Amino acid sequence: MKFRHPSIARLLPRYITAGMSAIFRTCRQTEVNPEAKQKLLAAGQPILFTCWHGQLAYFIYKFRASGQSIVLLASPSADGELISRVAERYGAQVLTGSRQKGGLVALKEMTALMRQGKHGGIIADGSRGPYHRLQKGLIFLARESGAPVLPMAVASSRKLVLNAWDRFEIILPFSQVALVIGEPFVVPLTGNVKDLEACRLALESRLRDLFEASQHYPFP
Repeated sequence: MKFRHPSIARLLPRYITAGMSAIFRTCRQTEVNPEAKQKLLAAGQPILFTCWHGQLAYFIYKFRASGQSIVLLASPSADGELISRVAERYGAQVLTGSRQKGGLVALKEMTALMRQGKHGGIIADGSRGPYHRLQKGLIFLARESGAPVLPMAVASSRKLVLNAWDRFEIILPFSQVALVIGEPFVVPLTGNVKDLEACRLALESRLRDLFEASQHYPFP
């Protein structure tokens, strides 16, 4: 599904981006465990960033002026198209694919770009869920690219949680916001199906723990 009216397709991402930037500029922002990210950046290796779909907005915003070259994977749905255009306005390169359409091709293209040195970003539970169930595509991408996965979650003192499958969080103006960064997770380059499923479950558990920490973050 595409935006039917060209003016909507052109203007809506611009308004959303402007709104996000305006809101987040009013927020007090910090990072928890930034050393985990800095060590990987200092080593000069690509990183595969991930978070749950419901906390996607701040994740996209954080890369707006990071100076890091990042490629994201989005779904070909209407929501995915909107997310793609917002992310592109923040400087990201976006590839399109899903489990139903073009996903494997997009993952292979993303793998090639990450092997060339670009950082990657992928939503852990995909574009349609199930909620907080880590998708196999992330494990495939981590194995094929050789990049460590850096799980992340977002803590905010004031937010709205939408009644949607992903329980999408809208951070309110003048909030305190903390990007909670987990420890790197490495998927082995070799391994059978059972080993990869064990990796999927382990990373899923780590992301769930980070999310719980974000929901109970002790803001002063």
